[in-house]
Amino acid sequence: ISSAGVIKKVADGLASIGGSNLFLMYTIIVFVSVAVSAFVDNIPYTLTMLPVVEGVARAMGNMDYQIVLCFGLLIGATLGGNITPIGASANITGIGILRKEGYEVKAGDFMKISVPFTLTAVLSGYLFTWLVWGIL
Repeated sequence: ISSAGVIKKVADGLASIGGSNLFLMYTIIVFVSVAVSAFVDNIPYTLTMLPVVEGVARAMGNMDYQIVLCFGLLIGATLGGNITPIGASANITGIGILRKEGYEVKAGDFMKISVPFTLTAVLSGYLFTWLVWGIL
């Protein structure tokens, strides 16, 4: 996808949405990563997005932005998988163990608990990271 130019197009598209506003771009990367990681394994997503984040920083004209944008990617991608039963391997394993023990866990029941906890964790990491590394 890199040699086909997809990475550059996605990076340029994201950069055009955020313009030169680092906070907006950081916010977009965090929360898009949460949404994607809820349904897609976070490892391939993160590996795909690392060059995109680099391209966004380059398109924004400041490679120092890459640091905080990478932290945003990590926060969203690693914590976002906790929202759904299929978003993280640990969720799948835990639900499998519960089924084996005779407990049925429905997605809605899982998400009644997971959404508030995940959003709390994401918001905490999002704010902490911005306060520590985002204000350049």
